[in-house]
Amino acid sequence: MSDLPDRTAIDAMRDGLLTGNLAPLAAPFLRHGLQPPVVQWNPRAEDLPTTQLPFVLNLWLSLRDAEGRVTPEQIDPFKLKPALGYILLIDVLDDGEDFRYRLYGSEVARVAGFDMTGKRTSEIVTGSLASTFYIAGYRALLRRPMPLFTWHEMPMQITINSWDRIVLPLSDAQGRITRILTCNMPGEPLLLHAKDARRQQV
Repeated sequence: MSDLPDRTAIDAMRDGLLTGNLAPLAAPFLRHGLQPPVVQWNPRAEDLPTTQLPFVLNLWLSLRDAEGRVTPEQIDPFKLKPALGYILLIDVLDDGEDFRYRLYGSEVARVAGFDMTGKRTSEIVTGSLASTFYIAGYRALLRRPMPLFTWHEMPMQITINSWDRIVLPLSDAQGRITRILTCNMPGEPLLLHAKDARRQQV
């Protein structure tokens, strides 16, 4: 297994997401000269930015069974077509010890400058801040299986300013989350002079 980012930091972020104490999430972003992330459990589709995020959330909501679950088999790529380039399908490994990208949307890969298909979240090339934040969010979702919206700024290695995300659980017949459906929407391109200015603040 790949080396994970700092477990203490992951656990602190995960617990902050679950309890609403967002200080453990904010602190590492602030240390990098970034704004604290924005997170919201169970958001309303009409409150989400872009057209793709509410589309994906509404599709997930329409597929729920009587217990509020959606299975991986219900996710039809054809039905996701309006957002397909921004879709990530993520396998849960070892009960959430790590996660693997089964699908990494072509537009996400193009904007980010790398393709994570087949790779683990712990291997994200932008460093430990991004992987820690993502793993913490996915682990929180395993404990609270409901839609999660996040907004976060990117570290210096990326030319995109921020990402808006909706993160959704997919469960097997026993109710165990085995896969995660995410729609990632990039923010505005980050100009080089803005990156330099932010770097000076760190």
